Amino acid sequence: MTSLTAYPARADIAQDLIGRVEAARRTWRAPAHVRGAATADDVEAAHNAVLADTQALRRLVTKHGWPGRCLVGDSGSEAALTIALQADHDPAFQKTLLRMLAEASRRGDATTAQWARLHDRCLVHSGPQEYGTQYWLCDGRIELHPVADPDGLDKRRADVGLPPQHEQAALLARHHLAGPGPAVTAFIGPAPVTSERHAA
Repeated sequence: MTSLTAYPARADIAQDLIGRVEAARRTWRAPAHVRGAATADDVEAAHNAVLADTQALRRLVTKHGWPGRCLVGDSGSEAALTIALQADHDPAFQKTLLRMLAEASRRGDATTAQWARLHDRCLVHSGPQEYGTQYWLCDGRIELHPVADPDGLDKRRADVGLPPQHEQAALLARHHLAGPGPAVTAFIGPAPVTSERHAA
């Protein structure tokens, strides 16, 4: 049987979301950003792009709710999550998205792993995260943001479909420290780096 996500209902929306994320990745992989030599204009342009992407996602969820697998396919839904994770300038909106994502997950239109990543992102604004999906890129090192109950971390991760934390940390380090630039969309200012892309 063909997967429902193989033919998303709105391929045009999916392509818009994916295109926005790919454009952001190209910006932050540019030589000036990789060397830490981005100008104030570069940073302002990237910040404005984050604001524009957030606004586009706001318009989308107002009309359709969370853009899940049925609407935009797996890749489109993952791109929407990436944009949501960038929206640190609007934590109230992130929490609204988290509620939408939780409902989408309950009906099978998103994964529990996606929900856990945004859940952690909302938590790091005010305290420790729960699932260990958020990291700091600091002084050339990848550091895990503080986690509540570290001893139970891998059990909680397994419960939402995430791999053991040490495996994910090693993957993140390879992406961020060995390549020509961040493997996920970079964030403006001191912010955690999200690592759990395309998790089951």
